[in-house]
Amino acid sequence: MKKLLSSALLLGVALVALGCGPKTPDGMPPLQPVALTITQEGTPVADAMITLKSLDGANNFTSGGTTGANGVANLVTHGQYKGVPEGKYKVAVSKIVGEGTPPPPSPIDEESARKWKEYQDSGATYEEFNVIDMKYSTIETTDLEIEVVKGKNDLSLEVGAAIREKVNVGSGVL
Repeated sequence: MKKLLSSALLLGVALVALGCGPKTPDGMPPLQPVALTITQEGTPVADAMITLKSLDGANNFTSGGTTGANGVANLVTHGQYKGVPEGKYKVAVSKIVGEGTPPPPSPIDEESARKWKEYQDSGATYEEFNVIDMKYSTIETTDLEIEVVKGKNDLSLEVGAAIREKVNVGSGVL
């Protein structure tokens, strides 16, 4: 009997731990699980940043996420609450990749100033590129939309042909 009670208690604790995330704020509607897959030319896109904006203006909750290696983002609201309120959304998707040797953080002390000078003297370069068409990168210009319904939402969006558009020039020289 004692073993049965211990097992039941452990199972109860495990179920509570799995079901409990942070408590949502007052006034936040129920959140629905959303797994959003982003593809480009049919291939999953890893490390894409996703932002949602409600089309009906019924909520101003910030929802989004970042895709994993499989191109899937499990969306969250306010950066910590799993899921998204029901509704229709515009979807912004962006991804920036870097090429070369990234510079060290801006100098704030003697040691970081030394590392910055070494980087500059090395002649290293670093550039960043958008690899998803810029029209998808902002809520104002994207034509991507999804609808989140009650229950589990397994959705996917295609972001068209790969591009390589320079974001900035990072020569290591300020």
